[in-house]
Amino acid sequence: MKLLPHYFKWIGLVIFFGGFTLSLIGSIGSEDFIEGMEMARGEPIEVVMEPLFSMTLVHVFEVALIVGLLVYILAKNKTEDEMMQKIRNESAFIALILSLVIILIIYVFNPEYRIYPSDLLSLQMIAYLIIRVTKRKYILGGDYEEQA
Repeated sequence: MKLLPHYFKWIGLVIFFGGFTLSLIGSIGSEDFIEGMEMARGEPIEVVMEPLFSMTLVHVFEVALIVGLLVYILAKNKTEDEMMQKIRNESAFIALILSLVIILIIYVFNPEYRIYPSDLLSLQMIAYLIIRVTKRKYILGGDYEEQA
């Protein structure tokens, strides 16, 4: 698999954190935000605050978040060899299987539960990164650090 050059890790991080921050700020005052607050508090909340950004713009920020994660994941480390490629592939496979098992368990116990595709993709990418770092530290030793 052809990977992006190493410096794309920084570009991906900037896009990810920019999209994450702006989508988080933009969703304050939206219907989803209010529903989440009501579920957390257990009582209805009356809010007269309007969302800072339109929902279309918040959607663009969420897409940027996913693109940033994807760019980060597809960027090479400074030292990329066959072992690192094997760890990448195994981590992606484990993240996919793990997410499918978790979704299956959730649907068995709560058939009405719905997950947004952007949330699923973000969680899978974050799980992939966590699994990859854990496998790399376990296989290559504790002194190896992520080269971002």
